[in-house]
Amino acid sequence: MEITVLCRVVDNFGDIGVVFRLCRALSELKKNLEIRLVVSNLDSFAKISKGIDSAKSFQEFHGWKIFDWNDNELCKKEFSRNPPEFILECFQCGRPEWLEEILFFPQFNLNVQIVNIEYLTAESWADDFHLLKSGTRSAKIKKINFMPGFTKKTGGLILDKNFMCCLSEKKYALNLAKQNLDKKILSEDFSASFKIFVFSYPKNFDFLASAIKEFSLLKKVLVFIAPGAGSDSAKNSLEKFSVDFILLPFMQQEVWDAFLSLMDFSFVRGEDSFSRCCLLGNPFVWNIYPQEDEFHIVKLDAFLKRIKIPQIEKFSFLYNRNFKASCCLESLEILKEKKLPSEIEEINLEMKNEILSLLKNSEKLKPEFKKFSNEILKNGNLAENLLSFLETKIPR
Repeated sequence: MEITVLCRVVDNFGDIGVVFRLCRALSELKKNLEIRLVVSNLDSFAKISKGIDSAKSFQEFHGWKIFDWNDNELCKKEFSRNPPEFILECFQCGRPEWLEEILFFPQFNLNVQIVNIEYLTAESWADDFHLLKSGTRSAKIKKINFMPGFTKKTGGLILDKNFMCCLSEKKYALNLAKQNLDKKILSEDFSASFKIFVFSYPKNFDFLASAIKEFSLLKKVLVFIAPGAGSDSAKNSLEKFSVDFILLPFMQQEVWDAFLSLMDFSFVRGEDSFSRCCLLGNPFVWNIYPQEDEFHIVKLDAFLKRIKIPQIEKFSFLYNRNFKASCCLESLEILKEKKLPSEIEEINLEMKNEILSLLKNSEKLKPEFKKFSNEILKNGNLAENLLSFLETKIPR
């Protein structure tokens, strides 16, 4: 069985993170599976996985064939010679022109099943959209939507082996982190400290720096800033309030999972890290990808209704709002009920007080996050559910 996986990198590492994890999970389940992975940005891929050479248009890795989406000549030659039978089109990424020509060129007369792997959402429409058929320009090129999600009616989340080991065995996660990270990161204070992880979009983090400064009077705190778009703004605020922190290097995805699993409280963004935190059962808040007219508030509200932890609601809305931006009607309806402050000084003070309360009460909150994690795990492995679907499409 051969699967062609398409990934156009949009959000730095979230897209390729999910795709890399999915390919690993599929390979773990089906040892003789052939994967051709077509990626638009190999630089991002190389940052989360050792062994990827971003300068090469073609390479073999993990037993897969990796292609640079942008090398039209090489890709057209390979895929014309060996046309795909199954295509995973991840996150509505579309198809490269060279692949379109192959799929819809009469000479090939192909029968192909395309699966659109959608973005993760907690919105109720995900249940109805899962396995919904889509049209293409040819009756022989079939397309269907496959929804990751939080319910039995969706495809679930990816449960790869390394992540599941990190989830169930803290000793495994700690050893993996120690083997791959500098001793300065995993110092003698690491296990005994309250560990805060920051991976966010750019924003003014003065509220967080002030809260951590006060919280550190109660216990030893270690703050870790992950590389990415928001690292400079987090760094600037922590320095302003004289809060010590550690800047993390780029990590292999397997090591990232291990490190994230060891945190006591996390601020995360990006599809892959968000899904991991949902599964880990440790307290976290989500910095959702900002959308035009603040439509992301609708998606945030759906998630908060799904996770059902009232203590994180007020902070989550404050943390994800852009008070200078216009707001769509759907988001305005949601925010009306929340009675959030509107003056910047009051907003920052509320955010500081809310996050300080969450940090202080993180141990009490942990069972609630764990309960949510356990509910998601019951939905099964997206990779296994996807393989089961594809196998029904193999000619017998």
